[in-house]
Amino acid sequence: MASLSRRDFLYVSLAASAGLRLGAEPAKTNLHRQLLDLAARQEEQRRTRFAAVKTKADLETLQSSLRETFLKLLDGFPDHKDAPPVKKTGQIEGDDYRIEKLVFESYPGYFVSALLYKPKKVRDPLPGVLSPCGHSAIGKAADTYQQLHINLVKRGYVVLTYDPVGQGERSQFWDAEKEKSRFNLTCGEHAVLGNPLYLLGTSLARFRIWDGMRGLDYLASLPEVDAKKLGCVGNSGGGTLTAYIAALDPRVAVAAICCYITTLPRRMGIRIQTDPDADPEQDIFGFVSEGIDHAGLLALRAPRPTMLGTAQLDFFPIEGVRATFAEAKRLYEIVEAGERIERAEAAEKHGLTLPLRKAVYAWFERWLAGRKDVTEVEELAATPRTAKELFVCEKGQVNVTFHSRPLLPLALDEFTKKKKTPHVALRDLLGLDLKTAESHVSELAAGKNGKPVVVCVNGNETRDWGEEKAFVDTLAERGCPVFMVDPRGVGKLRPDLSVKGRDYADPLNGVEENIAYNAFLVGKSLLGLRVADVADAVRTIAAKWKGQRLVLCGRRDAALVACLTAAVEPAVKGVAAEEMLLSYLSLFDADGRPINAASILPGMLRHYGDLVEVLAEIAPRPVLVAAGVGKSPRRLPSVRLAENRSRPNHASLWTGSKNSRQSASALGAER
Repeated sequence: MASLSRRDFLYVSLAASAGLRLGAEPAKTNLHRQLLDLAARQEEQRRTRFAAVKTKADLETLQSSLRETFLKLLDGFPDHKDAPPVKKTGQIEGDDYRIEKLVFESYPGYFVSALLYKPKKVRDPLPGVLSPCGHSAIGKAADTYQQLHINLVKRGYVVLTYDPVGQGERSQFWDAEKEKSRFNLTCGEHAVLGNPLYLLGTSLARFRIWDGMRGLDYLASLPEVDAKKLGCVGNSGGGTLTAYIAALDPRVAVAAICCYITTLPRRMGIRIQTDPDADPEQDIFGFVSEGIDHAGLLALRAPRPTMLGTAQLDFFPIEGVRATFAEAKRLYEIVEAGERIERAEAAEKHGLTLPLRKAVYAWFERWLAGRKDVTEVEELAATPRTAKELFVCEKGQVNVTFHSRPLLPLALDEFTKKKKTPHVALRDLLGLDLKTAESHVSELAAGKNGKPVVVCVNGNETRDWGEEKAFVDTLAERGCPVFMVDPRGVGKLRPDLSVKGRDYADPLNGVEENIAYNAFLVGKSLLGLRVADVADAVRTIAAKWKGQRLVLCGRRDAALVACLTAAVEPAVKGVAAEEMLLSYLSLFDADGRPINAASILPGMLRHYGDLVEVLAEIAPRPVLVAAGVGKSPRRLPSVRLAENRSRPNHASLWTGSKNSRQSASALGAER
């Protein structure tokens, strides 16, 4: 087929707004349900594998495989030998304990704000406890955590607690003028940090785990601490970190994991309705499909003492807790360690409530302190201090007081220094499977032979093309066949789900974001699924309009889908994209740029390249990018960049006013 002339291409590129809304039709598939069904099949495969473990040797083989897989999904850890550098900034005196304020460097120049609780009287080395905090805006200063730490130190433990990145004194996107995060310090910053890290073939979990491991390095180095008696306790997000750290670091002799363990397929099923805040560190790519899940984390603990603190009314489903615990209990019993794994269940909502705190004290007393006769422990009275009293940093933020390196530039710098991995074909990275593709295709204009065929791809970040009547009328007058495609999870195929007060495509806690994380857990990406859907639709349309040029058009999230489709589908002869991200590298700027996980292809920067490589793969077929976002690393002859959607009076085109035809004509769309 002949290539598009500049005039024809500019004309077709105007299809960045199109369509007449057709009558509503029932969806062919429910993407959310589809992913849950896949997760259920993968879970059954994992359970079968775990059930086959009958001997100690079988368990050791399983553990070796799980550890290798887990480390691969995280992309491993840096090498280290010594304790991290530490700066002490102050001290608080309690009645029989003191709190040392400090920061340690988990990477050179990358500071972690922490508090060290120590008994005043220390004769012999004491058990040490690492306590990563859960999703609290004030991190280690939350009242519940203070209750826990004061009670532990009063019972003779040395406790190191710290702020996970994106919480407390470790905001990565701090607005000094407003004295608050540009996003939020519960989960918001995690989404802005975590989504780009998927592109590097790693996870935010890796950097959070590494902070904890370096904390253990420091704790074990203290003369007051018995390095052979290290424990770890956490709740919610801190429970996540405790489960990860305790699974991967053999120094953790005793663990107490609260309000986290369940089964991920069950969690996937209710997260949108009960806990929609983005937690990419809990959604490691392939964690379900590669056969780990929460049962795998507990399997890696056997036979070391491990206690689960659980809540009946938690959004980590209690049914999943019970199922996972039963699996883990059987594995412990195989190595005659059944008493070393227990579960406390409170008739409470999510949180480190008093019943769970008491269970933690009793567990550590029995297994870490060696007081075997202790079965129940009452909580000692403790008065929490204000967050400001516990500030480690003079100005309350490590990035302000210590000019700590921002995480995203640090991660990118570390990535660029690593040995390059073998190139993976884009089709393989997308995981294309056209046999399972599903889409809804609407014919918006019948068109004539000999005219370009315009295929408009819908997304979730802009309004439906069917609402752009004026523009599709212009195309129809010129005889262009116009089609609109809804890939899975979009338009007529959008699941009937919502998050109260949030846009469907909100990148911090919308429905789309959570479905994308569910896809990651089962080893899929929404980009890959949608490219398959659009490619399949394109082939069907091209077969009907043989010999005619076919151009894909997309806006924002759909622009990425359109370009990726063109790169793998030769039937596409040109692309017109609006407001498309020009480089994934811009997501690693220290200022932070939120992006929906639906627009992320895990491992792309590691195994393939940036978006400019996608555009290069489309070449020599022409691409027009109007109002592109960010800067492209290099220019390509086949790509035209226009600052304002490449058309005069573009506002009139969006509003469908009478000036739209004049604008189209001015851009060369004459009859």
